[in-house]
Amino acid sequence: MLLSLPAVPSLIAAPLLPATRPLRAGPLASSHTVDEEQQQRSELHALLKSLEPYAEQPLEDATTLPPAAYTSTALFEREVETIFRPGWLCVGHVCQVREKGDYVTLDLLGELLLLVNDGTRLRVLSRVCTHRWAPVVGEGRGTCKAFTCPFHFWSFRLDGSCIKAPLMDDSTAFDAIEHPLHEYRSEVVDGFVYVNLDGAAPPLSSQLAGMSQRLVSWRPDEMESYIELTYDCPFNWKIVVETFMECYHHLGAHEATFEPNFPARLSWTEDARPAWTVGHAKPRPGREVSAFEAGLPRFPHLETEAERQAFALYNVFPSQLLHAMPDRVLWFRLQPLSAERTVVTTFCLVPPGTMQMEDFEATRDEQRELMDKINREDIAVNEMQQVGARSGAVRPGKLNSKLEKALWQLNAFVARAVCAH
Repeated sequence: MLLSLPAVPSLIAAPLLPATRPLRAGPLASSHTVDEEQQQRSELHALLKSLEPYAEQPLEDATTLPPAAYTSTALFEREVETIFRPGWLCVGHVCQVREKGDYVTLDLLGELLLLVNDGTRLRVLSRVCTHRWAPVVGEGRGTCKAFTCPFHFWSFRLDGSCIKAPLMDDSTAFDAIEHPLHEYRSEVVDGFVYVNLDGAAPPLSSQLAGMSQRLVSWRPDEMESYIELTYDCPFNWKIVVETFMECYHHLGAHEATFEPNFPARLSWTEDARPAWTVGHAKPRPGREVSAFEAGLPRFPHLETEAERQAFALYNVFPSQLLHAMPDRVLWFRLQPLSAERTVVTTFCLVPPGTMQMEDFEATRDEQRELMDKINREDIAVNEMQQVGARSGAVRPGKLNSKLEKALWQLNAFVARAVCAH
């Protein structure tokens, strides 16, 4: 079964990998008895049967998923195997690894990933040494010429090939070329780096062609990273996606932040494409300009009025979240750790040259404070929602077919995947 860590009582905007709380979610040897395993299989079977109708549920009848879909460890394990490993997961942006030797590490679903620029292209490698499995580089980011395992000093080039394995010439039938770091299948689309863990997914770029056309005026591959905030959240990954994709909660959670400028009633969601969907919100009449004032330069190539007034919320299924505005693009990277724990990192991307603004640091500090405030408004209600999902009294709730259409779309995506086999 997968590692299931206890819910986190407080939230952090801090280093991604605290030493006392390793971010691991991968298969472990089961300690369950035969009876416990049979009970889990029975409970999962019943839950999957209850999810089947969501694959084709009419929008007018839309409800939330059953509460157990947010608390069940067995269902989370199935999501990992049927949604996350077979799918495309966004792990970074090209601005993080612009130069040769730049790298970023990320632990995702038990895999120790290494996003690196090898001078010719970006790769997503395993940072696990092919000798005795120690990581060849520590957690974080940096720039280097090669990776050397601290255990026995095996060394690897930026492309993952093995350079040196000390004293292995004494071993028979050893050839360093046969021991590269594992490389995961990856694609770069619109500046974002995606990984497919099982290596069998259909190509992604063609699936996102329509979304790429929508974003072309933002020139996303040229964006620069402006702010990065990380939160260790005690709730299910689907709750993060659901809350991001609907503006209905502006009425409550964001009463003083988003609702005055982007009222819930002026939001809507388009019909979903197979790989992505997008929702929108209009500025409150009379605030079409002030709603976007943040002290940041706007993207210079926005051509249409719709682009200059954009408040577009994208979900690349299952878990990439992207918020496009005229002066910044926010994207959320999710690391699901268990049924009730998700690490969420929020990035703010801005037009090239923003960091050269005269009052850059003051503006960035102000925007970081605002981003953190809004994120914590969401986190507060999401924590309450996860607690409520554990109650034996709750049942699937009726959704607003206009304002919560994106939840209905996500429900169908999840149900089709987990019930397919």
